[in-house]
Amino acid sequence: MIRDMIKRLLFTVLWTTISMLTVHAQTGLEIDRAFTRYGHEKGCKMVEMYDARLRGYQLHVYKSLTYKTQGKAIDALLKTDRKRAKKIREVVEDGHITGGYYMMPTLPSGMERYILFSNAAGGRGALIYIEGNIKPDDIMKLCYTR
Repeated sequence: MIRDMIKRLLFTVLWTTISMLTVHAQTGLEIDRAFTRYGHEKGCKMVEMYDARLRGYQLHVYKSLTYKTQGKAIDALLKTDRKRAKKIREVVEDGHITGGYYMMPTLPSGMERYILFSNAAGGRGALIYIEGNIKPDDIMKLCYTR
């Protein structure tokens, strides 16, 4: 009986710890502030998936945010994260960055982290955070093939 109680307690503590780590997967990146601040704001849409399979790729974390007017604030966060990126791919149109992705430093667990984004006129855009054992070429396939 005591053993069962200890097992349940350990399981609960372990589950809580794993859940807390998963929820704050992009901690340490400036874009975390975008998801936290704008994720539940009117005019924005946030999607979160954990340990999900997307188009044949196993992802540990997938978070996306679409927004209608927060472009300038989110661009400032992206500029800060850009400085720490290992790999940068951007689309520049008329002198303005309209989209791209940043491969961030690998986590100690070996998971790769990516920030993908798209900017449109009027402060509209989309922001995506992906974490998993996925290569840059696979990110391009995942995002740009239908």
